[in-house]
Amino acid sequence: MMYLETIKSFILWILVGISLLLTYVLWSYQPELETLDQGFEDRVDIGGREKSIQELIEPESIIFKNSDSYYGFTDPGNYRSLYQDMQQKWVLYEFQTGPSNGRPSIEKQVEIIFPDVIPLSAAKSLFSFNEDVTFPGWSFERIFITFNTDSNTLNFIFLSADGQRQATAVVNNSNRFAQLWGYLTTFEGLTEYLQIDGAEGPIFIPKFQVEIQSRLVAINTISPYQMVDELFRNPDLVSDNRVNENEVYFTDSQRGIMRVYENRRTLEFQNPLESTYERMSSSDLIERSITHINEHRGFTDEYNLMALNTTSNTIKYQMYYDGYPVFGNNNSSVIEQQYRSLELHQYNRPLFRLNNYLGGKTEILPSGSDVRYILENSKTYDMSNVNDIKVGYQLSYRSSDNAIELEPAWFMDYNGSWREINFEEITQLEGGG
Repeated sequence: MMYLETIKSFILWILVGISLLLTYVLWSYQPELETLDQGFEDRVDIGGREKSIQELIEPESIIFKNSDSYYGFTDPGNYRSLYQDMQQKWVLYEFQTGPSNGRPSIEKQVEIIFPDVIPLSAAKSLFSFNEDVTFPGWSFERIFITFNTDSNTLNFIFLSADGQRQATAVVNNSNRFAQLWGYLTTFEGLTEYLQIDGAEGPIFIPKFQVEIQSRLVAINTISPYQMVDELFRNPDLVSDNRVNENEVYFTDSQRGIMRVYENRRTLEFQNPLESTYERMSSSDLIERSITHINEHRGFTDEYNLMALNTTSNTIKYQMYYDGYPVFGNNNSSVIEQQYRSLELHQYNRPLFRLNNYLGGKTEILPSGSDVRYILENSKTYDMSNVNDIKVGYQLSYRSSDNAIELEPAWFMDYNGSWREINFEEITQLEGGG
């Protein structure tokens, strides 16, 4: 009996010892957490912030049609506020798809115009639907809103890029109805716009002179060595060589070539090894691009989707300032990416982020009526090649102040390339005074 009790006590002590050992192991063993923390600390951060598809895809204008008259917001910040209100507070019901006869011909309507065609599937990220929706594979560039005066509801119409198909939904909210109807009856905060027949559909521009501020803005520069860490698989193998006083050339002799232009604070990266081409869907291209740029917090200022080309797997984001697009030479105001074999092939971007506003002055741009008259009567330009016209800023870098200058001007998309409309130059080319 004594012998049996001794064995039981021995077994009990062994079990207690095993329990204590397992407890110690569980409390002291945390390799996964350490690995995750280390990976987070090593992530490249160039000073921007992560952005969602909802923040990056915004319209370039919202136009109110009343009979044969057109109106847009005097302050571009107001149309953006209205659009954000649509995203955050409006709910779309009764989603359905079908054929279309093109643009609605209703007397009173609202038109939301995006800079380029975007996949309809993106609508699930841009707006709120009351139920799960299956989206067809086509793309849209314009949304039309029409009014049901009997029920105080709104029709939301996504028109396909070819004008042959449409998706519709209903906004069953009398307050939203009254909000839009108020703009079309009081015109508060609006200014008259002109319709111009462009190469890809109607273009709307302010009819009268545009009052806008020039800007001088200080910048913080982004170190190219941060981008070396981001873009090259083994940064330790990368060497830099100065080509001239303004250009530095980085390469690992294997995967990539990165050129930095110090005189304009821009970067151009290319991966020459990725030569196999596989066409991506527009949804995949948008998702992959946003994910990659967010990984190093590359949206350093206000950027919106500008262009999407699935033929070349290229995507561009345009810099904006105070509600206006910013145009510059050689990637100084655009983030551009191209993909091959689902891998990043090219990456061009500014190497600065905006800082403090240093000053400016009010300037008056020519009226939209003048713009239309000059272009429609020009021997230099053909309106059938004009895709879009905008008021925006021309960016130039001032190295002496480490700042950028933003000069207001009219711009046009001519044959797929944005250029400033220089009224004096057009007059001189055509033998004017």
